Amino acid sequence: MRIDRPKRKVICKQLPMARSITCGKENPASLECEFYELEGGEVATVFTPKTIHEGHIGIMHGGMSAAILDELMGRATLHVDINDDAWVPRYVTAEMTVKYRRPIAVGETMYGYAKIDKAEEKCCFVSSEVVDETGEIMATATGVYVKVHWPADNAPEHKQETGIKGELCQLDPKEL
Repeated sequence: MRIDRPKRKVICKQLPMARSITCGKENPASLECEFYELEGGEVATVFTPKTIHEGHIGIMHGGMSAAILDELMGRATLHVDINDDAWVPRYVTAEMTVKYRRPIAVGETMYGYAKIDKAEEKCCFVSSEVVDETGEIMATATGVYVKVHWPADNAPEHKQETGIKGELCQLDPKEL
C-alpha cells in the first residue's frame, strides 16, 4: 500500500542519546538515525539499515523496525507537557502494536514518521510508520505511552544539559 504523504518543513533536530540502538553515536550497532521535528507536530527520521541489522539475509530484523517505530513515537511525546528545554523522558511505552507490511531491505533508504493522535491526563496515544522512497508502507505501529515522574535530580543520566533540540546544519533535510 502506497501513501502520498505531503512533505513538511523540518523545524529542528532532536538530539541523540549516546548509546541508543536507533541513534547512538557511541553504539556501533546503531542505525545512526537523526530525528527531526516537522511543522504540524510530527517527528521524522531517515535511515538506511546495514547488514548488522539483518534478521534474514538482506532483510532488516523486525525488532529493529519495532525499535524505530517505538523511538519515533516516544520522541513525539516530547512535545507534551514541556516546561523547559531539558531532556527528561516524561512518557514511556505501556503498549505497542506493530504491523509488518513489507520486508525492509538492507541498504535501502527508509523514512519514519510519528504523531500524537490523542493526549489525555496520563496517557498519549501515538502512531508511527516506516515508508520507503516511493511511499510504500513497510511497517506501522500504534502505542500507548504513560506519564512517569523522573526528576532529573534523581536520574541525571536521563537529562541532557543542552536540551532536546539541536541546530540544523546544511546536510540536514529541509523537508520530510
